[in-house]
Amino acid sequence: MKLQVRQRPICAHTGELQRSTKDSAPRTAPFSLSVALSRTRTRTVSSGRSLAAGCGSAPPSKPWLSPPNILGRAHFCRRARFLLRSASTRATRVQVSDQVSSRPSPTSLPAMEARAGARPDWHLSLGIWVMIAALQHAEAGITCARCPWPVRLHQEELQLTEESLRSVQVEFRAEDDTLDEVAPQDATLGSGRDQGSGAASALLRAKRSGPELAEFGGADVGAPGERGPALDGHRAGRPDLRWSREDGGASNPLSSSTFALTGDSAHNHAVVYWSGRNSSVILILTKLFDFHMGSATESTLWRSTDYGTTYEKMNDKFGLKTVLSYLYICPSNKRKIMLLTDPEFESSILISTDEGASFQKYRLSFFVLSLLFHHTEEDWALAYSHDQKLYSSLDFGRKWQLIHEQVTPNRFYWSVAGLDKEPDLVHMEAHTPDGNVQYITCRAQMCTEANRNYPFPGFIDISSLIVQDDYIFIQVPTSGRATYYVSYRRDSFIEIKLPKYSLPKDLHIVSTDEKQVFAAVQEWNQNDTYNLYLSDTRGIFFTLAMENVKTTRGIGGNQMLDLYEVAGIKGMLVANKRQDSQVKTYITYNKGRDWRLLQAPPTDLDGNEIHCILPFCSLHLQLQMSENPYISGTISTKSSSPGIIVATGNIGAELSYNNVGMFVSSDAGNTWRQIFEEEHNIWFLDRGGALVAVKMPSVPTRHLWVSFDEGRQWSQHTFSSVPLFVDGVLVEAGADNQIMTFFGHFSHRSEWQLIKIDYRAIFSKKCTEEDYQTWHLHNQGEPCVMGQKQIYMKRRPGNHCMLGVDYSTVLSAESCICRAHDFECDYGYERRSDGNCRPSFWFNPFTVSRSCSQGQNFFNSTGYRKVVLNNCTKGVKEIYTARKQQCPNRPPRGLILTTKDGKLTANRGSNVTFLVHFDEGNSMQTNIQLDFGDGTAVSYSNLSWTEEGIKHGYKSAGIFRVTALAENTLGYDTTTLFLHVTCKSD
Repeated sequence: MKLQVRQRPICAHTGELQRSTKDSAPRTAPFSLSVALSRTRTRTVSSGRSLAAGCGSAPPSKPWLSPPNILGRAHFCRRARFLLRSASTRATRVQVSDQVSSRPSPTSLPAMEARAGARPDWHLSLGIWVMIAALQHAEAGITCARCPWPVRLHQEELQLTEESLRSVQVEFRAEDDTLDEVAPQDATLGSGRDQGSGAASALLRAKRSGPELAEFGGADVGAPGERGPALDGHRAGRPDLRWSREDGGASNPLSSSTFALTGDSAHNHAVVYWSGRNSSVILILTKLFDFHMGSATESTLWRSTDYGTTYEKMNDKFGLKTVLSYLYICPSNKRKIMLLTDPEFESSILISTDEGASFQKYRLSFFVLSLLFHHTEEDWALAYSHDQKLYSSLDFGRKWQLIHEQVTPNRFYWSVAGLDKEPDLVHMEAHTPDGNVQYITCRAQMCTEANRNYPFPGFIDISSLIVQDDYIFIQVPTSGRATYYVSYRRDSFIEIKLPKYSLPKDLHIVSTDEKQVFAAVQEWNQNDTYNLYLSDTRGIFFTLAMENVKTTRGIGGNQMLDLYEVAGIKGMLVANKRQDSQVKTYITYNKGRDWRLLQAPPTDLDGNEIHCILPFCSLHLQLQMSENPYISGTISTKSSSPGIIVATGNIGAELSYNNVGMFVSSDAGNTWRQIFEEEHNIWFLDRGGALVAVKMPSVPTRHLWVSFDEGRQWSQHTFSSVPLFVDGVLVEAGADNQIMTFFGHFSHRSEWQLIKIDYRAIFSKKCTEEDYQTWHLHNQGEPCVMGQKQIYMKRRPGNHCMLGVDYSTVLSAESCICRAHDFECDYGYERRSDGNCRPSFWFNPFTVSRSCSQGQNFFNSTGYRKVVLNNCTKGVKEIYTARKQQCPNRPPRGLILTTKDGKLTANRGSNVTFLVHFDEGNSMQTNIQLDFGDGTAVSYSNLSWTEEGIKHGYKSAGIFRVTALAENTLGYDTTTLFLHVTCKSD
């Protein structure tokens, strides 16, 4: 069990798209069978390899398949196309779809085009193979048409029989932008909510090694007049393009320029960086990553100084033979850049202080695995090496000093301003010589043993240290089960309090950025769901917000919680909850206190009425965040355009990945409209004043669509004369320019294409006061949301004016009178059917805090606590707020005696630390007596339950009865444990 967190990136590449460069094997038979499996988006990761969700499966480990087994896999796709090419240019096509077509079958093979009805789980007829065998020198290409994603695939081992297909070669060809192998993950974890463009990110794409689908532009879509490439010895021409209905109609061309990264067609990985902040510099690092070696073998650094109109190769600045691996940008000074060389060739770092115009190269005595920059000090950086050593530099990488050895990967942090006294303080998790793990702090350049501090006494679980915002979290093994501790604003560590019935096997810190901790807890009986808990401000007492929240496995195998925080509106969340066998989408406006289903749109895209009645039918959304910041993901919001939510979803009784569409809400989820029948990437232009849509990366396109009325109407614009497979888009990287850059490729053999688009022509003028209107945030008509009446200013729908950088969204916010829905149930209480909070079966409301001493005061809970960051005033606030009372004197009850490491065994001569605490009683005026069972006893008074414990060493081996006695003037309590002391082994 590991305590995990999704952290915000500091300065690292975060998202990746990649392309495969696997070459087709040579033909060894009179005719070859080429099997191309179309995949729409990577969703499942297993054993370090990514499985594409959608049609098809991962390539088999052997190149030979028997005909029944190949055809038996076709049930993954609802529509399969079989394309037969003879040696001539005529094509023979058989299409199998999920609907029976009335189209008559042809009578001759050379011009044959027939359709046969089939269901997804049917096996295709062996007669197709007989038909293929009848054609001399024929080539058969089997591809899947675009299917709803993600289809959940399983890695089933195909039965491979070489005997049956010795004369047939099978080639698996990726038809989209996924790859079966992923590049190594960077050490820095990332969170995708409302990401900016300041962090360098990676674009990778699946390079197509087989023919494209005919409807998507033929074998190779190149420049006008360019012939297609040779396919297994034959050169195919480019057939006419056929587009869906969205591609038709009038198109307004945008001002654009295209630049090809010439010579990089074999490179399958690109790191793209554009700082913005009125900078015209764009940096692109492309490289050829060898997945067998696990490293890059070639690289090229490109630099543009005109917002991407032209690019210059920079390899001669640092050596043509230098192979670069990663690009890092300093977060506090975007002009400062670090490039790392690939450790397979050399260990060096390249430094630039002028946005890549020039570089200085420095040799390193260690191999860098990851870098972490300081939040505010531009020259400070931490480097983590392959041999688990942590180094620090205070001169931007020119000189490095060792901080500590045996540091846990990803578990080192810079100090947090306003909380840590020294700005150069480093928090880390490190191993001791005997294999235990400790939490250590020290200054970056003064980390000798004498200068190290240990904020938590004792050992912690590996990979459990988290330092984030006001909180520090650790995990400690106690009596066979994990115990979690938190430090709020660097105070002493206190045990996290979950409901007593909770038996967590996994815990993730989801967020901590709103003076409250969101934690996802997986109970002992859960597999693919988590329970969502919310804490009080100190992060100690957690209450249940939602059960059985769905998870999705992301790239790299990480479990991603289907929980989305809507940008720009405080306290608004969307979550997917599993109920029995169904998954439904819920929304909350008060941080999880109340949840409700989403009301489906009243009409579909064609204006037909939709009969969808709550709670039997509702709108369900896919909540997967894009792990590449240059792809929008399945749901998008922006803080500068509050209330607008764009998401992929479906209408029905449950969440489905079939028959999905694109939906938009203009009023923060109260009402919804459908905007597209198929999936698109959606971005916000002009600080959210306009929406731009582009088809999913698996479909090449020449057009983008722009809406000025929040998705009600869309205008089509042409940005390229040749259809482009879009791998990523940079939008609004600059503070005051109207430029976006498309990254992609025209075909499976083309270089990376960079299309710079100036979209200022779509705006008519700069917005004036008459172009704005007010919008009142509400929850189904209730104007008070999170204790406030909030009024926003937004552009009137349909106005083609530009908002500009000085645009402000919030017009006014007025506090409301406190009512019951502004308060949630306190720790130990649960909401009953009448809406009131009552004590849970496991909680005794009369229990007084252990730290409460006679003569002091404590806050006695009323069963309610105000929702964190709720701004209501007066009203029922006095009734629901905890009351201050004087601590009564009580006899000790619930006395507990444990060892610090949770073990009941020890070696002779070693120290054993005993912990004593009790649930009730005055800890400051209670005497503690501890009998170690070997004739030694100690007595303490005023022992606090948070003290470090009592140490004792045993001189002989045996089984000892250790007894603790707590006593005050009102009574006593006692408890016992047995400790087995053994002779220390040599």
